[in-house]
Amino acid sequence: MREGAIAAVPSVSVPVIWSFMGYSFPAGSMFVGLLACFMVRLFITLDAPGPKRWLLDGIVTGLAMLITAVWIVEHKVDLFAALGTGGMTGAIGAGIISFFKRRGQSAIDALDAALPGKPVVPAEMTAALRELDK
Repeated sequence: MREGAIAAVPSVSVPVIWSFMGYSFPAGSMFVGLLACFMVRLFITLDAPGPKRWLLDGIVTGLAMLITAVWIVEHKVDLFAALGTGGMTGAIGAGIISFFKRRGQSAIDALDAALPGKPVVPAEMTAALRELDK
C-alpha cells in the first residue's frame, strides 16, 4: 500500500542550472533564448535584399546573442520569457547597430570639423560614400 501512495504523488521536475564564471542560470531558458535569437538573425540575414554581408551579420548576431545571454542570466527568466527575449533581441539587433553607426558617424563628423589643419573632404565625395554605405 505504501508503494502505491508514493507512486500516486506527481513527480516534480527540477530545472537544470548551469553556472558560468560564477553566474548561475537555467539551462533550458538559455538554450531557448539563444536559439531564438540565432534563428531570427538568420531569417533577417537571408531575407534581406541585395548582397549578403556575412561578417557584419555575424557580428550583429554575436552581439544580439550576447545581450540575450546577459539578460537571461541577470533576470533568471523562464522558458517563454527567454523565447521572447531572444526573438526580440535578434530582431532589433540590426536596428541597434544602425542606430549607433549613425550616432558614431555624426560624432566623427563633428570631430573632423573641430580638428584644425585637417583637409576638408568635399561634400559630394562624402555624399557618394554615404550613399554606398546604405
